[in-house]
Amino acid sequence: MFDDRLFDVIMEEMMTTFGADVRTDEGSLAYNACAKIAEKLEEVYGDMDEINDNILPDRQDDAHLIEYGEERGIPYSYATYPVAKGVFSQDIEIGERFTCNDYTYEAVEKISDYVYRMVCDTEGTAANANTGDLIPIDYIDDYQGGSITETLVAGTDDEDIEAYRTKVLNTFKYLAFGGNRASYRTQIDKIEGVGGCKAKRRTTNSPWIDIVIMSSDYGVPSSTLVNDVQSIVDPTQNTGEGYGLAPIGHNASVSAVVAQTVNISISVSLDSGHSPETLQAAVEQSMNAYMLELRQAWEENEFNNTLVRISQIESKILAIDGVLDVSNTEINSVADNLVLDYTKIPFLGEVTISV
Repeated sequence: MFDDRLFDVIMEEMMTTFGADVRTDEGSLAYNACAKIAEKLEEVYGDMDEINDNILPDRQDDAHLIEYGEERGIPYSYATYPVAKGVFSQDIEIGERFTCNDYTYEAVEKISDYVYRMVCDTEGTAANANTGDLIPIDYIDDYQGGSITETLVAGTDDEDIEAYRTKVLNTFKYLAFGGNRASYRTQIDKIEGVGGCKAKRRTTNSPWIDIVIMSSDYGVPSSTLVNDVQSIVDPTQNTGEGYGLAPIGHNASVSAVVAQTVNISISVSLDSGHSPETLQAAVEQSMNAYMLELRQAWEENEFNNTLVRISQIESKILAIDGVLDVSNTEINSVADNLVLDYTKIPFLGEVTISV
């Protein structure tokens, strides 16, 4: 808005206000008197430009957008630490620290005999797939061994700022109130480990509001996370009584999205110097990215079917270096788009390439 309010422009305007008999060249008394003022005015206009750019959320910078969103009840999801299951051959002390491969874990809660909730000290998604033996950092008398067997709550990276911007802008379209769909979605998405949810009204023959959730790494949530969300939303021992986020009279049932394996077979024409074997890794990488793209859009897609499209598969493979043409594309042995209902998300299975 004030891009043109620069030092030279301001100085030129100021110099023209002096009469013809006053020297205004650089170094003159008039010039020197106005130069400092022009410098400061340029800074002020710059500050005003920043204020103008950060008035509305559609163009706010990251810091202002996060502050604005939190005022509207939409907290920004900063990176979180993975929580894993540690299985030992003995009881250990809460607070004991262990290494597993390249990561460090701390025992924070006993789940059952010899089974503990372990928090990784590396935030983000890097340790989500980590499993293996646990080695104590400090000496434990007669240590009999233990291991990380699974991830209970996936760690997350900082939320994509543009995805967060969409959430904030959606608050103007969907008002969260009194247990409506937007209310469930807003409240459940705030729960650590949740990457999206869909709440569906109960049917005539069912007392349950069905809530399907996805994990924060755009995958299938663990049973532990599903149980945690169930307890927060509508504890099973007091279902419908309003002891959770769900209003009184709402019997809510939380379940996990279902993973749908997507096997792809294609015929390709290749440029010289390329073969199906050399192409395999690039095709799998491209298809994995496509599956992730569909999973990331799962919540915004609401109750519409997710389509794994042959046209998208072919266009993405055609963009790979060395591929001249693609034909005979099949998804799960069918030459047609794969249709997934709102409870399912796609994951890449086998990719078969022929020439």
